[in-house]
Amino acid sequence: MKKYLVILLAFTLFGCSTLKNFFDSEKNAPKEKFSVDKNVILFENKPFAELQAMTWSLDGGELVREMNFKLLDKHDLSIIGGMIDYLSDRHQGDEIEVEFEVPHNNEQFKL
Repeated sequence: MKKYLVILLAFTLFGCSTLKNFFDSEKNAPKEKFSVDKNVILFENKPFAELQAMTWSLDGGELVREMNFKLLDKHDLSIIGGMIDYLSDRHQGDEIEVEFEVPHNNEQFKL
């Protein structure tokens, strides 16, 4: 009986981790769908975000460049993670920040 419980537990853990990986991968848009045109980030060749500011800061005694982007297309916020992955690969070591306005009393963004 213990063998069956161990086997069932193993299958359950494997199944849960597989499902988690599947859903986590769906949250970020594929990096291949992003491109850059001057200071605008394109997603599927449509403007998605624009570089607003580039600043330098001292972080733990280390000089770090920060890039601040403003969203131009706010219809699907799940794309932001993919954009940050894409930019992090292009600009390794830089900090990427994304700004967008939150509508007043939005249920999704309660503090």
